[in-house]
Amino acid sequence: METVKAGFRGLAALRRARAFHPVGLVLRGELRPVADDLPWPSGPVAVVARLSKGAGTPGRLPDALGLAVRIPGAGRDGGPWDLTLTTAGSGHVGRMLPRPAASWTGGAYSSLVPYRRADRLVWLAAWGTVPRIEASLDAVVAAGGLGFVLRTGRQDGRWCDSAVLTLTEIGGEAPAFDPMLNRPEGLEVAPAWLARLRERAYAGSRAGRTS
Repeated sequence: METVKAGFRGLAALRRARAFHPVGLVLRGELRPVADDLPWPSGPVAVVARLSKGAGTPGRLPDALGLAVRIPGAGRDGGPWDLTLTTAGSGHVGRMLPRPAASWTGGAYSSLVPYRRADRLVWLAAWGTVPRIEASLDAVVAAGGLGFVLRTGRQDGRWCDSAVLTLTEIGGEAPAFDPMLNRPEGLEVAPAWLARLRERAYAGSRAGRTS
């Protein structure tokens, strides 16, 4: 585990940025829950989000695209809840594997691993709700924002609408998203060994950015 932390710390220090998804665009908007299958806020809430490219490819070149969202007050002890999703497939295997995409709105973003809530596993994914926007941060700025529908996935492969995310305001400072530290009580990342691995990776990336 310490080797993982050291590796991510070194990469973040070398880049002087996040180990992965080093360059991104901050957006602000609203998240509106439409189901109660995850511990969403009771109503619409203002959120801050970040779109990013995993490897930092320039311009509109395809990359593993990232969508991070911070929901204030929805985490443990009144803290934030951070969601981090990456372009992937939507099938049983595909939703676990990052996949390069040529458009911000052309496919699924996945949590890659499930959450455990009570006695069941719940996957989280997002699909764009606006016309195709190529995989360039400048293209998002030109479009003036974008929207997503967030869906939860069951072990049988079904997806159900869970929340709607609308991002309309561009700019501002990005928070240090960390889905391992910032999540609701009773919502655990599964399996446990992978959760520990991800915790060390995020800790290493944070340490590298500040060293």
